[in-house]
Amino acid sequence: MNKEKRIWIALFLALTLMLILSGCSGLPKTAKLNISIDPNPVPCSSEDGKWYCIMTISESNGVGVTLTSIRFDSYDQAEQLYHTQFLYEEDIIDWFESNYIPAFSMLQTGIVWSSSRKYIAVTIEGVDDNNNPIEATGRVDFLPE
Repeated sequence: MNKEKRIWIALFLALTLMLILSGCSGLPKTAKLNISIDPNPVPCSSEDGKWYCIMTISESNGVGVTLTSIRFDSYDQAEQLYHTQFLYEEDIIDWFESNYIPAFSMLQTGIVWSSSRKYIAVTIEGVDDNNNPIEATGRVDFLPE
């Protein structure tokens, strides 16, 4: 019985070690969102005095995400918050044509701002395919007129 017990303990330890070394912890992955702005900082157009850029939201950890909100916090030259704009699911679909980002994929849209500001803090929230809440933040800087 003592020898049999040692064999089971050795098997258990070997299986545990293999599980740990394989990276398979049994926990589902969590999505990772990245926000990029091109160009950043955003220059003012000499033709019409507006700021044009492309916003890309990408997923980089292999888990799809449903976006639930995007918040734009606008800051003036004194770095004081002066305006907040929210986009919810229907608005996100209007801007990006979808509010779902498949694993290792992206959504992209062109954005035009018509008033001067120093920067915008962007906060994106969503829920991934494994039901984890997801949040990503970014910053858009603006060159003066």
